[in-house]
Amino acid sequence: MLTQQSQTDHANIKYSKVASFLVVLSAVLPFLNNIVGYFYNTNVQIDNTVGARSLDLDTSIYYLSISIAPILLAIASLFKPHRYSYYVIIISYYVQLVAYIEFIFFNVNNISIYAYIGVGVALLLIIFVLNRLLRIYQYDESVYNFRKVTLDRYAKLLRKHNDIDQNDTTLR
Repeated sequence: MLTQQSQTDHANIKYSKVASFLVVLSAVLPFLNNIVGYFYNTNVQIDNTVGARSLDLDTSIYYLSISIAPILLAIASLFKPHRYSYYVIIISYYVQLVAYIEFIFFNVNNISIYAYIGVGVALLLIIFVLNRLLRIYQYDESVYNFRKVTLDRYAKLLRKHNDIDQNDTTLR
């Protein structure tokens, strides 16, 4: 028979697995149009009843999936997914970022290795700088806490010393 604690742990593990699955699913969703494109013709035009333009099914799937992905990620984060599942998100959005940069700035629809390297180096530089700033702030906070604790101890000692001095003078 399971104890209350082990039942809770078992439930947390189940929630964590489901949440990790949702995180991975949110990483795959932006590529859903490519996945569906292998099995179904996504070049079909969908009529837009509001305006004069129409969208193809591929673009519609992409817009819907790119909007749903952050929502799934937010829901999954409420249930504490495994931390390594977030690496899939980082890789997924890294590939998208490189594709966007190539397409927007260089008007190229295929991605070269130089783009991956360039964006990767830029991201690593940003991560390095942010990590350094975080460590500096953590160090400053630890120094502040040390000084605060030290001053509190000295204040306590001085109060105790003043109480002893006052007691000595009243006894005489």
